Amino acid sequence: MSEEEKQKEKQEQVEEKVPHSDRTSKLMDGMMKGLRDFGSVAMEKAEAYGKIASNKAEELTKMGKIKLDIHQMNRSRAKQLSDLGELVFNLGTDDKLAELGAHENYVALVKSIADLNSQIKEKEALHVHVEKLENDDEVKD
Repeated sequence: MSEEEKQKEKQEQVEEKVPHSDRTSKLMDGMMKGLRDFGSVAMEKAEAYGKIASNKAEELTKMGKIKLDIHQMNRSRAKQLSDLGELVFNLGTDDKLAELGAHENYVALVKSIADLNSQIKEKEALHVHVEKLENDDEVKD
């Protein structure tokens, strides 16, 4: 083969590769665009699910705080009832039950227990309300 024939053959090989190269380039560009689109969609979905998870965590935190408050108030109420029982017992053993209504600790404990009862009822109503709102939100989603 002469030098010219070799050059011509190389040129033909290069020309054959160029269209192939263009197809490969277009294919790669298409794949890259598809990956970018997929990445964008995945990122949007992740953001949406992140917001949902954040809202759910916030609702659960609110519910947990309300339940904790109710529990603490119930413990405080139980302690005060215990103190009231001890006071009544002590007055009973000293035969001073007739003075129970005038005793300052008795009046303070009874008032405090009554206040706690109403606070507990309010918190329980709030708990039911928040739980209902949460269930309504879940139905909408």
